[in-house]
Amino acid sequence: MANVCCDDIYFYSESDSGSLDALWEDLETSIIFCLDENLAAIENLFLLKEIPTDGLSLRGTVIYMERNKENILLSVSAAWSPLYNAYYAIAEAYGLSFAMQSIEPGCEIYINTDHSGTYFPDQYTVSVEDEDYTTPTGIPVKEKLECGESFSSDSELFQCFAQLGYKAETIEKLNILLEDAGITIHTFTDPYSDHNSPDWRKNA
Repeated sequence: MANVCCDDIYFYSESDSGSLDALWEDLETSIIFCLDENLAAIENLFLLKEIPTDGLSLRGTVIYMERNKENILLSVSAAWSPLYNAYYAIAEAYGLSFAMQSIEPGCEIYINTDHSGTYFPDQYTVSVEDEDYTTPTGIPVKEKLECGESFSSDSELFQCFAQLGYKAETIEKLNILLEDAGITIHTFTDPYSDHNSPDWRKNA
């Protein structure tokens, strides 16, 4: 079985709610949540809308969708890696914009394309091997930190780890302090943009 990449995608429009209505109507028609996962395949939307699929990976299942006033949220379980090009094709077909956050720890995938932080404010997330590990302050990691917890800024991240006894002013120094703690900091990047450095949002 392929590794599962968890994609969350917001489709939105700042001026055309009709396009969102059209997408939502087609999603409700083409995506059916039931025991047969094939009925919730993202490919079903492409077939209904007759969106060209040449060169696209469509190995993904919609596991959640939500219509909000100004956007539509899709959560997709994708095989191995994000289906970015598929979401791009959907946005193009309906005249919408989109932002995506994708996580697949096994393949070290931590992606956030939302440069504004409007939909996905996360800049960092952490993995923890042993939540009972005793930190320099004498308390276990789990009292202050959960595996998969995310942070929207450097200051928020540093403050959390300072409370555990790991005081640092840079990510590089913090990583050194955490080398023997079984805690890893993962930085969200955007490989689909020129702004793919760890501080891409600050420069956006």
